Amino acid sequence: MELFYKILEVINYIVIGICSLMFIFQLVMILFFFLPEKKFKPAKEKHKIAVLIACRNEEAVILNTVRTILEKQDYPKDKYDIYVIAHNCTDKTAELAKEAGANVFILNDPDPSRHRTAYAMKFGLNEIRALDKKYDFYIRFDADNIPNDTFLSAMNNAFESGVEIARPFENSLNPSQNAWSSVSAAYYVRDSKIASNFRENLHLDSMLTGAGMMFSAKVIEEIGEWDAMTMSEDSEFTFNRLLENKRIHYVAEAMVYEDQPSTCKDTWKRLTRMGNGLHGLFWSKGWKLLGHFFISGKWSNIDLFMQVLAIPVSVLVFLWFTPYYIFYVLLHLFNAFGGTAGFLSTCYNLEGALMDSAYSYNALIGPGGLAFLVAIVLGSYVIIYPLQTWLALITSKKKMGLTSLKGWYKGIFLSPLFMIFYSFAIFMGVMTNASWKAVSRNTKQDNK
Repeated sequence: MELFYKILEVINYIVIGICSLMFIFQLVMILFFFLPEKKFKPAKEKHKIAVLIACRNEEAVILNTVRTILEKQDYPKDKYDIYVIAHNCTDKTAELAKEAGANVFILNDPDPSRHRTAYAMKFGLNEIRALDKKYDFYIRFDADNIPNDTFLSAMNNAFESGVEIARPFENSLNPSQNAWSSVSAAYYVRDSKIASNFRENLHLDSMLTGAGMMFSAKVIEEIGEWDAMTMSEDSEFTFNRLLENKRIHYVAEAMVYEDQPSTCKDTWKRLTRMGNGLHGLFWSKGWKLLGHFFISGKWSNIDLFMQVLAIPVSVLVFLWFTPYYIFYVLLHLFNAFGGTAGFLSTCYNLEGALMDSAYSYNALIGPGGLAFLVAIVLGSYVIIYPLQTWLALITSKKKMGLTSLKGWYKGIFLSPLFMIFYSFAIFMGVMTNASWKAVSRNTKQDNK
């Protein structure tokens, strides 16, 4: 039995090592929070742009989104068009999008397995390309996204500088609505300012998201059609392009405001669906990406492999740590207070039993024991995530038009709890095979 315990202990150290390796990436990025944001030279030409919005039952927001993009962009109106793909909508999404000035494609597919954004993207791109309007690049927005007024100009600058694929800075429409929206908003600012900016400065590639991603017409022509068909189509598109040795940039001057979930239920829906999609992507293409490092020599392959590895690691944390430490505590409590009947001490004399009891007591609450380990882990969470979030916000205040961080403090201080909630939601998303579910849209907006 003692051998069995030692084997479990070795496995536990291996799992801790994997988790620690991922945590190191967060520490490294914090050290480079001061790196400046890259600015692309102003373009000499205004290139032609197609804006895609794939949506399902988004009548609450689509009218405002389309109108805002059409009316407020500082870009020639004859140089961009908006296309809304109304995907299996049972509300007035299509009618309202058309009323606002968008070109609307309607896709009704009875097959539930194809009720994903990926199929709307594929259909919409094929329809747009059939029009033969000679667009130079595409911008994809979600139905709740509001870009800053210079968004198209910023992406055009990047495109003319040679950027074929890019992601923007992600801000939020409702960061101070409540604790849920604040902590979600802070998460995306942190990902943009700390992680994406770090990668752009070190010539690494960023992970695309559906909010404001840019890709050139040339890229689509080369691959034939949209080829990322999983639930996490934006991340899969990232992986597919990295496997082709494409660069994926971060354009800091292009900012998109996104409606954040303001309830536990809606946050849970988003995270479980994301967890399920990214878990499938990791096992289908994650190892290919890691292996491609040895062909391409690009460190981005390892970097983004590690980012998606966080999903199965979240699963591992709950599947391994929970039963292991329950067993660990019960075992040492029994040894510490069970005397000669102690679990490990049954094969020893009284002196050995007492020694085992002292050892078990120290293993729980002594220096280096379980309580000490828990304190270190929680302490790291409590320090690292608020610090990282605060640094991201304080260095982005001017960019975001903030005079103070009022309304954001909930997001800063609750970030450690959010990451625990995030990990558990990811775990449940994988375990329950979570799929798309409608979320509530908020009419209250702090920005725009």
